[in-house]
Amino acid sequence: MTDTVYAFDELRAEQQPAAGGSGGTRARLYQAGYPVPEGFVILPSGFGADVPSGDVPSGDELPAGAWAEVQAHLARLRGDDPQAAFAVRSSALAEDSARASFAGEFETVLDTRTDEAVRSAIHTVRQSRHSERVRAYCQARGLDPDQEMAVVVQRLVPAEVSGVLFTADPVSGSRGQMVGNYVHGLGDRLVSGEAQPHEFTLSRPKGSYEGPPELKRLARRLYKLAVRLERDLGSPQDIEWAVANATGSRGKLYILQSRPITTLLGFDPVSGEFNDS
Repeated sequence: MTDTVYAFDELRAEQQPAAGGSGGTRARLYQAGYPVPEGFVILPSGFGADVPSGDVPSGDELPAGAWAEVQAHLARLRGDDPQAAFAVRSSALAEDSARASFAGEFETVLDTRTDEAVRSAIHTVRQSRHSERVRAYCQARGLDPDQEMAVVVQRLVPAEVSGVLFTADPVSGSRGQMVGNYVHGLGDRLVSGEAQPHEFTLSRPKGSYEGPPELKRLARRLYKLAVRLERDLGSPQDIEWAVANATGSRGKLYILQSRPITTLLGFDPVSGEFNDS
């Protein structure tokens, strides 16, 4: 074994920085009992070493030992469901930090099922760290353009509703309301702009809901989770969430990701002013 692939419940605190912001946070939340879908993280050390070779990126392939570990984790996650689907996501070491979220900059591959499809998706996600849009984002943020990246593989939630929730207004910085939106189906339709989202708010201090009636029965649970996430992670959060069995009596609410709201980096909640200098 290469000791570079860890299930969320196996990743130790001292290993979380190597799992990147996204992977480390998911593991931390899973271990804390949040409703995070099961998954595992492939640390950067699990990939081939980067060796300069002209303009050809290297270090994005899984050696045999690491791939064997990945297959073992996939088999465990599938259990008795051979048709289980997976989401493959990025987790750059600078991702979801106070300075940069990289939201939408790296590739994400959804609904992969076979081992080979997952392996191809891992390669796609890993190589996306070399893209021009990532380099442009890094340049704008004053970050190193050569981003090291872990890769996260999770059980795909068969979402009937997917959304985002900001625990503070990302434009004004106001903490009086949480603002969110959602679409029907998987969240990639929301990120891509393919679907027109439905908007809603949750007002403090009790989480009073304003928005489409269909989400109202889930609003209280979403509000409680958001308050807890903000407290445990120490800052206003940008939360990705999904609901499976949304047409059932209650539906199952999942937290897919939580990251700092980077637009509030220069916001002073006391004075209500921004200072981005």
